[in-house]
Amino acid sequence: MKAFIMTDLEGVSGVNGRSDGIGNKIINNEASCRLLTEEVNATVEGLVEAGVEEVLVVDGHGGSNSISPEHLHPKAMLQMIGGGIAPVTHIDAGCDVALHLGTHAMIGVADGFLNHTFNSHAVAHMELNDMPVGEIAIEALVAAYFGVPTVLVSGDRAACREAREFLGRVETVESKVALSRYSVVNRSPSRVRDELRETARNAALNRKSCPIKKIPPPYVLKIRLMCPNLADTYEMRGIKRLDHQTVLLESGDFVDLWAQRNGWAPGVHGARFPDLRR
Repeated sequence: MKAFIMTDLEGVSGVNGRSDGIGNKIINNEASCRLLTEEVNATVEGLVEAGVEEVLVVDGHGGSNSISPEHLHPKAMLQMIGGGIAPVTHIDAGCDVALHLGTHAMIGVADGFLNHTFNSHAVAHMELNDMPVGEIAIEALVAAYFGVPTVLVSGDRAACREAREFLGRVETVESKVALSRYSVVNRSPSRVRDELRETARNAALNRKSCPIKKIPPPYVLKIRLMCPNLADTYEMRGIKRLDHQTVLLESGDFVDLWAQRNGWAPGVHGARFPDLRR
């Protein structure tokens, strides 16, 4: 059995953040990265207890420099996200389960700690087929594209709620409760790690009870940007512009749609990485 873990940082217990004017800034970065690594290790321990033989961990926080390679569980492989030409997916059909650790709620959620949608300096709102979505939904849909169920999501209370509302049947581990975007009550990191270990084990063992989220094509992704200059960039790539700050991406293939959002022209990502086509 193979497990895939996508990580973020804002939803880890003990992470401390502030406003940098528009977006978010983590101010205890060294401690935060250590705490994330420990949450990943606890999760891997639970997966191994369930019989998982291979674990791919993606350092998904901005800059992809939030997990300590030297302190990572020996059963885990670490993938870091760099620049240049690369596929927009990190998961494939060879995985049996997907997990998302350290998550946060989508932009605009009142009780979401450090809430944003992919870029706290750029995105004001995102909708997929007229449904508001954030990072949790997108990552789950990328996994679903390859037939992989998302079995566990951890993060603050708002993130866990968002995961359950979108996925229905999914295990969650709550790390903290936000009072506002920048004020939060953290649960004990050691208690969270204990719950992650146990919940990951049970989620892997009961993976067949987790449905795979299906949204039928065609796909329409509407992004309202914070600044019209950002919409200019999309328009120059050939993306449809709805108004001064809103763009519209369309495709019959979900990974192609997401590739367009990440800078690929329609159809080019699938031609460059044909093994990711279904």
